[in-house]
Amino acid sequence: MKRAPKDAGGKNASVPDVGKILQRLREQRNVTVRELAAASDLSESFIRAVERGESDISLGRLARLARFFEYDLGSFLGFTSHLSRPNFIGKESRATINRGRGVKYEALHLPGIDLDFVTVELAPKSKFKDEMSHEGIDVVYVTQGEVVVVVDGIDYPMGEGECCVFSAAYRHRVRNDSNRTASIVSITTGRMY
Repeated sequence: MKRAPKDAGGKNASVPDVGKILQRLREQRNVTVRELAAASDLSESFIRAVERGESDISLGRLARLARFFEYDLGSFLGFTSHLSRPNFIGKESRATINRGRGVKYEALHLPGIDLDFVTVELAPKSKFKDEMSHEGIDVVYVTQGEVVVVVDGIDYPMGEGECCVFSAAYRHRVRNDSNRTASIVSITTGRMY
């Protein structure tokens, strides 16, 4: 029977060290144990015991702590050792999608987390042929030129270096009204393809 690898402290390396994750986030955000305890309705002594690895924690309590740091539970636990080394995206995790004439659209599903990384190049005067909607959120960053992001029928012009985030549940598309090529990168929560 194959056993899970152990870390330097003898713990199972494939199981997230919740205490270290919690302590690291708390210190990064300059949050005291007292502040975290008050906000999450947990005792200071319990939080300290979790951080020291002396106490287990239920999913409900863990979800409260994750919510305080503005993470969902899965993302909170994503601060684990399985992402401590680079994971390279293979061809099986890439999809080229036909979004219309003059639109080059490639989606890469990121392994181990529920995100798609999308690169889009739009020729002058091109646009997505169809609107789309899906679960999760979209983050759009313009790397070159100018685009118009259309969400729920409203145009949002964006220039190079600008970024927006919106609920992907609303119908949306991107177009390039200019006479020069435009490029965007997008991150989408959940798997689209």
